[in-house]
Amino acid sequence: MFSDLRLSLRTLAKSPLFCVVAIVTLGLGIGVNTAMFSIINAIMWRGLPFPEQERLVVVTGRNEAQPRDRFGMSWPEFEEFRRGQRSLVDVAVYMDRTTTLSGPGGDPERIAGTVMSASGTTMLPAPLVLGRWFTADDDKPGAPGTIVLTHWLWTNRFKADPAIVGQQIKVNSEWTTVIGVAAEGFRFPEEAGAFTPVRDLYLKDKRDDRGLTIFGRLKPGVTVQQANAEVAAFGAQFVKDHADTNRGISFGATVLFERFSGDEDRQLFGVMLGAVLLVMLIACANVGNLLLARSAVREKELAVRAALGAGRARVVRLLLAETLLLSLAGAVLGCGIAAGSLEIFRRAVVSAHPPYWMHFDLDGAALLYAVGLAGASCLLAGLYPAWRHSRPDLNSVLKDAGRGSTSAGVGRFSRLMIVGEVALSCLLLVLSGLTIRSVIQTQSLPLGFTAAGVYSGRVALLDREYDDVAKQKQFFARLIERLRERPEFADFTLTDMQPTWDNSSPILIEGRAPEPAGQPPLTSSFKAVAPHFFSTLGIGLRQGRDFTDADSADSTRVAVVSTAFAEKYWPNQSALGRRFRQGAGKPGEEERWVTVVGVVTPIMEGRFNSQPGPQAYLPFTQADDVRRMTVLAKARGGDAAALAPVLRKAVRDLNDDLPIYFAQTLDQMLDEARFSKRIIAWIFGVFGAVALVLAGVGLYGVMSYSVAQRTSEIGVRVALGATPRDVLGLVLRQSGWQLGLGLVLGLGASYFAGQLLAGFLYAVSPHDPGTFVGTVLALGAAGACATLVPALRALRVNPVVALRNE
Repeated sequence: MFSDLRLSLRTLAKSPLFCVVAIVTLGLGIGVNTAMFSIINAIMWRGLPFPEQERLVVVTGRNEAQPRDRFGMSWPEFEEFRRGQRSLVDVAVYMDRTTTLSGPGGDPERIAGTVMSASGTTMLPAPLVLGRWFTADDDKPGAPGTIVLTHWLWTNRFKADPAIVGQQIKVNSEWTTVIGVAAEGFRFPEEAGAFTPVRDLYLKDKRDDRGLTIFGRLKPGVTVQQANAEVAAFGAQFVKDHADTNRGISFGATVLFERFSGDEDRQLFGVMLGAVLLVMLIACANVGNLLLARSAVREKELAVRAALGAGRARVVRLLLAETLLLSLAGAVLGCGIAAGSLEIFRRAVVSAHPPYWMHFDLDGAALLYAVGLAGASCLLAGLYPAWRHSRPDLNSVLKDAGRGSTSAGVGRFSRLMIVGEVALSCLLLVLSGLTIRSVIQTQSLPLGFTAAGVYSGRVALLDREYDDVAKQKQFFARLIERLRERPEFADFTLTDMQPTWDNSSPILIEGRAPEPAGQPPLTSSFKAVAPHFFSTLGIGLRQGRDFTDADSADSTRVAVVSTAFAEKYWPNQSALGRRFRQGAGKPGEEERWVTVVGVVTPIMEGRFNSQPGPQAYLPFTQADDVRRMTVLAKARGGDAAALAPVLRKAVRDLNDDLPIYFAQTLDQMLDEARFSKRIIAWIFGVFGAVALVLAGVGLYGVMSYSVAQRTSEIGVRVALGATPRDVLGLVLRQSGWQLGLGLVLGLGASYFAGQLLAGFLYAVSPHDPGTFVGTVLALGAAGACATLVPALRALRVNPVVALRNE
């Protein structure tokens, strides 16, 4: 085998241009495939950095009203489950919870935090560089405040002070003792900055507040399916015992890692992996064509080897050794391309703050994948050419040697591979076009509000200082008074939710019976807002009025609803004066009914891939919880970012421990919301561009080789009176039928494959005519350019020279 490789290396060295083209082609295919594999592996397959992570399971709740949403358990549900479950060694709880830091170390700041039980830190496990983790005593209500810093926070805020353990800092307005520093890289579950114990969970007594994530490690011999069945049984019992809070709610158990990826993600990445494998097939077809042409030119050499006693297996082995060297060189180049692509991808996604365990790099699995692709490409590209030319007909070779022609079988196979390349390229271009058009649609879709020139900054009140809703409303009322005094604000408002955040909950409509058991309840999204919300955002008031300062906590409860809300729940009627109630509610709670006083145009919420559903707005003065509010403001001078220090000072004047966070313009917020779609469109665009280039190069190579092989035939035709138009038609007809047949096959496959992206697309049909026509035009133009040079070369054939060769 090594002698074959040495001989192959010497043979390939004699054809440097052929080697460069083949290696670059394979390198592109292997490179984009390895990069895509690394991305998908990091997101979907590699998992969490914990031992036996496949035995860590998480409890997942679902609501019939919003089947796509996932949530955890409430504290009472967790306590009942913990006491009664038999499938898990232990049960732990954590909750994502932003944390306010103040006091020593710098200005107040709001960071991502994790509230975690002591059992969770031992179950994972979680390494430390300083101090200790929580104990059961730290979890007890009334225990002294403790905190464990992440290495990132310790380094950035506290300058890696080795004496930090034992010091006190202010956490959510409470002096808290630092008891440890987690090891570098540990920021569970995704990008936490600090960890606190569960002793101060403010929602322990709320059965319907399911913000807790429950996880545990399976007992030996227990499967995920068995744990899922047990958890489902608990969920069914909860519905029986607490129908008022658990109607339509079910629970199940899955592997913990699956919490971070959904069914739609898996389907989308499956489509992307399939698409990039098509790029690899196109590259293999190109190299296969090159090898066919090269083997045809070497027929005399191979015939001599056969005449000297080389068996068919020996010739096949020799030719495959050459292809293997090309494939391995392509793999080396591909790894370089993949590394560069991953670096670009890392820089692009850093603003999206991927989870700490998600590393986009070339690990051992990616390198093995690249080597596997090299082996597969060796067989796919090289096996048929090697087999086809491993038993040459000596008489035929000697007969045709002077004429430089090739067999019809070889030419026919090359043309069929070009048809396949065009079909695959067409499929990739359609998928790329659909995703790109969808992103363009999301960028230009009507939001229902004006984001330009609006500044956004969020304020979170501290539980210990603002422990009842009256104090919360008093703080924000004072903030409104201060902002009204500032000349920098042209208009401003407050809201508990950003405009695009979807916060849906069940509702009851007065005069309409609740939905039957087993049916999803009526729902609407809700926002608690201050006066001028609609004017600040340019949301059109269609009927009725806006909120005013007269809508106080003591006045009649009122609401403004969207036209979608009104049309769905009161079709062909005026919504003004109608009443509804938020939540499942209980009969007789008349004080919970709200009266509709206005109707506004709907705004875009959630995923940017569906039409807005019912939306309702309540005065923040009548809301049950306004612990966190966002200030939305327009600057009088037009520079929204200039409002940041003014707003920060207004808040600090009221409470020096409160920071402004999520501070950005609404345009920046929308860019972040659309970021994932742009990245996916960019990836598909790369696939399409590579496929288009490879298809064009492949068609050019086959047509150039065909013209070279038919030089004598073209010379005879010219000598017998063929015009340049006839010669041009001869060449174009050959490329035309390959291109046409490939497009027909590719468009047919695209018609069905586009359906796989249906859930990702917005305002674009999977069978979008514009995308299909654009694909035909792009491939047609590429095919024309690829054919033009060989066609012009055919026009320059000198019949005298051609006939002399004959």
